[in-house]
Amino acid sequence: MMAQYLSLKAEAQDCLLFYRMGDFFEMFFEDAKIAAACLDIALTARGEHHGVAIPMCGVPVHAAEAYLARLIKAGHRVAIAEQTESPADAKKRGGSKTLVSRGIVRVVTAGTLTEEALLDARTANWCVAIGEAGGGVALAAADISTGRFELIETSTASLTTELARLNPAETIAAEDSAFAEVTTSLRPKPGFDSARGDARLRDLYGVATLDGFGQFSRAALAAAGGLVAYLDHNAKGALPFLRPPVLRQSAQAMAIDAATRESLELTATTSGARKGSLLDAVDRTVTGAGARALAADIGAPLVDRAQIEARLDLVQLLCEDSALRESLRATLRALPDIGRALGRLAAGRGSPRDLGQLRDGLDGAWRLGEKLGEILSPARAEPVEARDPGESPLARPSTSSGRTGMELLADLAPRLRGHGALIDLLTRSLVASPPIDASDGGYIAPGYDAALDDLRDAGAGGRRAIAALEADYRARTGITALKIKHNGVLGYHIEVAARVADALMAPDSGFTHRQTLAGVVRFNAPELHEVALKVSQAGAHALAAEAAHLEDLTRTALARREAIAATADALARLDASAGLAERACEGGWVRPTLVDHACFDIAGGRHPVVEDALAKRGERFVANDCKLSEDSRLWLVTGPNMGGKSTFLRQNALIAVLAQAGSYVPASAATLGLVDRLFSRVGASDNLARGRSTFMVEMVETAAILAQATPRSFVILDEVGRGTSTYDGLAIAWAVVEAIHEDNRCRCLFATHYHELTRLAERCEALSLHHVRAREWKGDLVLLHEVSEGPADRSYGLAVARLAGMSPATLARAKAVLAKLEAGRAKTGGIAAGLDDLPLFAAAREEEAPPADPVREALAAIDTDALTPREALEQLYRLKGLM
Repeated sequence: MMAQYLSLKAEAQDCLLFYRMGDFFEMFFEDAKIAAACLDIALTARGEHHGVAIPMCGVPVHAAEAYLARLIKAGHRVAIAEQTESPADAKKRGGSKTLVSRGIVRVVTAGTLTEEALLDARTANWCVAIGEAGGGVALAAADISTGRFELIETSTASLTTELARLNPAETIAAEDSAFAEVTTSLRPKPGFDSARGDARLRDLYGVATLDGFGQFSRAALAAAGGLVAYLDHNAKGALPFLRPPVLRQSAQAMAIDAATRESLELTATTSGARKGSLLDAVDRTVTGAGARALAADIGAPLVDRAQIEARLDLVQLLCEDSALRESLRATLRALPDIGRALGRLAAGRGSPRDLGQLRDGLDGAWRLGEKLGEILSPARAEPVEARDPGESPLARPSTSSGRTGMELLADLAPRLRGHGALIDLLTRSLVASPPIDASDGGYIAPGYDAALDDLRDAGAGGRRAIAALEADYRARTGITALKIKHNGVLGYHIEVAARVADALMAPDSGFTHRQTLAGVVRFNAPELHEVALKVSQAGAHALAAEAAHLEDLTRTALARREAIAATADALARLDASAGLAERACEGGWVRPTLVDHACFDIAGGRHPVVEDALAKRGERFVANDCKLSEDSRLWLVTGPNMGGKSTFLRQNALIAVLAQAGSYVPASAATLGLVDRLFSRVGASDNLARGRSTFMVEMVETAAILAQATPRSFVILDEVGRGTSTYDGLAIAWAVVEAIHEDNRCRCLFATHYHELTRLAERCEALSLHHVRAREWKGDLVLLHEVSEGPADRSYGLAVARLAGMSPATLARAKAVLAKLEAGRAKTGGIAAGLDDLPLFAAAREEEAPPADPVREALAAIDTDALTPREALEQLYRLKGLM
């Protein structure tokens, strides 16, 4: 057995090997040590290898999914080795001691999961391959849980931006790839050959040419070939369902790099949690598929105005028709996730319950399509252009920005219907609630197959006969506690207590001894054997018949997988739109007006995440306007810390994301010119693993902005230059402002504490000065969180320090230093003037120390051990006098 295990382990390579032994998956050697530590299970030992005990641990097969989830989450890959023949077949093959054959049937990795228990229902699970060929770079991305397959043609500079958008669970590349540092594993180079990729895709989809799917570059074909080869390797030849590839260009979506995504917390917070992100604040979807669609929309805002308007039209329709919205959401809430059920069936890991989910989901979609058809019938004046059933409803750009929500609904509604025959078949063939486990049968409905019903009747009749035999044996033997039982080893048998077993041991009793255990003895009898044989044969034949039906039903469903996937997409789009409409009505959001020129005019803008947090505490968010135009495209925002500068910057960036994702926005009015690239440099942290300090990270991000921002971009910058000396920081900030104004010419909000920068307004005609308002009242700082025109009068840094709880002595010292600095600046105009004659911090504290306390000095001078009682009394009177 260990020889077999070691050969399979050599095949599994860097994976942990789950080796099937009966009802357990066992692990040995180093795998066992790793798994035992990760899963917190017992590590034992068994046998020896080269004279050393073999470490061993195992998990039950019935609970394997839960353990797999923990191992995958910890970053491990797991190879599953199953028995590929039964013990009986092994015995026939080579005798009673022949080892059962085993083989690796699947490699489980983070990017190749389909099991419901291992996936987050509200998050897509991308596996991405990087392809390089002909001097180009491309990505192939597949979510095999739903069959989505995208080819993204990009560039070296934009590669990390696309990876940040997809946030893949797993990324692979060829062994010699230049992008090894952004991958989770490297694969053999031959799999990433573009010619092989082309041939593999043509074979996969049964076409002579790929031209019908798009014009793919050599890099895209290399990426697709590498991805398909990897998926095939992991599935051991049972390639999962992949829909025809959709070709995408980086320029089709707003470019948002990884640093900006993290800074703005679009789909996850900086700690990796969904709660607290923009997605969490916006998401009101009622299905997992709708949540995944919304996350994709926010992660990749559109740049095509017609497509954005089409989404906004549907949101507007559902905002204005609350009855339709509520009815739609109630229907969607009851539907299962047919996209992922289809993915499990296509991957060969489906269950009767997955077929039941297809039946219920498609039936619900059909009913919803009928309801929408009734709503649409009087509104439609002309038929909608026919499309391929497998094409996403919004995959093609709209040719008109004047579409209404009703027309977009008309595009989606047909995709909800067309499955009548399949729904009827699954309704007739399956019980109301099919089980997950097919091994025990019971999922084919009575009346669907007469022969199966007869087998079930025979089995039921046999079980009734067994019950009658049990009663007869009790009467014949007088043993009232006699029972007929069943297990996997003995089959049906008679069991009695050991104290009364002697009567059945007699040769003429008609019973045959089978097994003696502590307290019980087991027997067989000719009549029982005959009846049990009929029951087991009928049961085995019934299970085989059900399994054959399951295979046929799965094959029939998969024949319509493209149309089913299109239905799943339509349901997801309806849910995402209805959820956005619900959020808009709930928060008083408005539809943004999109224009072609570069403007950014927000009235009463609000930060959706901060507003939600304040509302939970019963506080009100202070809304602010932001108007960027050609003659005022760069705002320099000053004011105190905690005054709301960063919130103001971020909320406007988030409004741009929401608007181009097709959502209403948190404002009283909004007019926006489309943004091609979004950049945020708000806060930074060390990246010590790559040898970068906080300031280095800040400079790298700022350099990327200056190199990539265009006149159509939107940039927010906060405190550029604060990580170095005052002169260096001011010089860098000054140069960055000038570069953005003169070279990039983008729309920009620039927050700073360098008040010297306000002088740039005299020479930069498109620079506008603004500040967040604050006041000091009776020594306390009052933060108003309002943005007003003009520069701040001062930074209020000491007031903020007081709010933070800094000690009075330190604050007094800071105030003295500030007075010296300001006096020096008034005399010489230099920021460092007056520092030469400033005493050291410790000396200054001595000079400014409060007068001595005579009581404390008197107490300190007393030698308590040398005092007589009378002297102690005198000292007490003296101290009282000093007080």
